[in-house]
Amino acid sequence: MIALVYGIIILTACIVGALSGIGGGVIIKPVLDLFGFHTVEIVGFIASCSVFAMSISSSVKQIRAKTKIQPKIVLLIAAGSITGSIIGNTIFDAVFNRFDANIVKGIQSAILASFLIFVIVYINKKNAKSFKLTNPALIIVTGLFLGLISAFLGIGGGPINMAFLVLLFSFSVKESTVYSIAIIIFSKLSQLITIFINNQFKPYIEYWPIILVAVVAALAGGIIGAKLNKKLSNKTITRALSAVLALIIVINIYNAAAGFIAA
Repeated sequence: MIALVYGIIILTACIVGALSGIGGGVIIKPVLDLFGFHTVEIVGFIASCSVFAMSISSSVKQIRAKTKIQPKIVLLIAAGSITGSIIGNTIFDAVFNRFDANIVKGIQSAILASFLIFVIVYINKKNAKSFKLTNPALIIVTGLFLGLISAFLGIGGGPINMAFLVLLFSFSVKESTVYSIAIIIFSKLSQLITIFINNQFKPYIEYWPIILVAVVAALAGGIIGAKLNKKLSNKTITRALSAVLALIIVINIYNAAAGFIAA
């Protein structure tokens, strides 16, 4: 029953995530936390596996559609996001081992809600200030920051990626979706490899049926969402993104309050 509930949530989240470029994890993590079936550590791992699968299927769809990208920017940001993901995962482990699980959930939810408020305000602001980064070092640092946030919060980081891509590279919201998905692939791959190298898979083995359902749902969601992304206008995608983020902000505020109170 839990696997079915997770499958429906993840399929829906990944359709929306691939469509808008937010990656699904920003929806999956808070909603699964809201249901409270598992600890933040287990939910984070399930979300990471789902987001990685979704980003792979979405990228394949984008490649087949011959979507134009700037390889230099993708590679530099990806390089930074790999390092950032390792750092973020290390920080999460340290916080998780030091504080009560409810406190950790509260901290993650509060930080994520704050970032999402910034994102929703920025992408809807007319004539918002933006830059065009070309310095390789600054592009790598951007990737490092985005990878760190993604790993620590246990999400793909899609909407945060998008806001910073629009801000720092002057991309449209629709253009940023392709780069956002690419960043998610590298940061999540790095996170999963780190878990494997450190032999930290044991706590998750018993949940393999749920993880399998989650991955299949995420793959299907990524394909459907990427297909819809090609058909919708930038304005429509921005509106859909804003509506979803507003709902997720409310859920995160509730999760933060519930986590701190429970502790």
